[in-house]
Amino acid sequence: MSLIPRLVVAYDFSDPARRAFELAVFMGRQLDAAVHVVTVLDSKESDAEVASKELEDLRQLLEMRTCGTVTADDVKLECHALVGEPADAIVDMARELDAPLIICGTTGKGAVARTLLGSVSHELVHKSGAIVMSVP
Repeated sequence: MSLIPRLVVAYDFSDPARRAFELAVFMGRQLDAAVHVVTVLDSKESDAEVASKELEDLRQLLEMRTCGTVTADDVKLECHALVGEPADAIVDMARELDAPLIICGTTGKGAVARTLLGSVSHELVHKSGAIVMSVP
């Protein structure tokens, strides 16, 4: 049994997120761990009436850009599109899955204290209780 049977990778369609996804797939293979790719439609930026259509479109795009790009069957991949505050939704998903590892890209946005991590990755480190790997 693997010490890390499943992991979560946060995906926001940025270059760092793409690199985080590639690392997650590699680690999933090495650890024999299921890889759960998570993207979040920010509830602060989305109208509740159109959110369900946006969410389905987002899930399909996520599938095409991530899980659908891996053709080998030596790693288990699952895509999740959620609505909520990004860091909280990712943390909730990791806890629901009992995933001890979250991998995310860094963005370099935010206040001085978050210059290197980005606001979501910074929040993941402080809120999750899991191992958080950030990928530049």
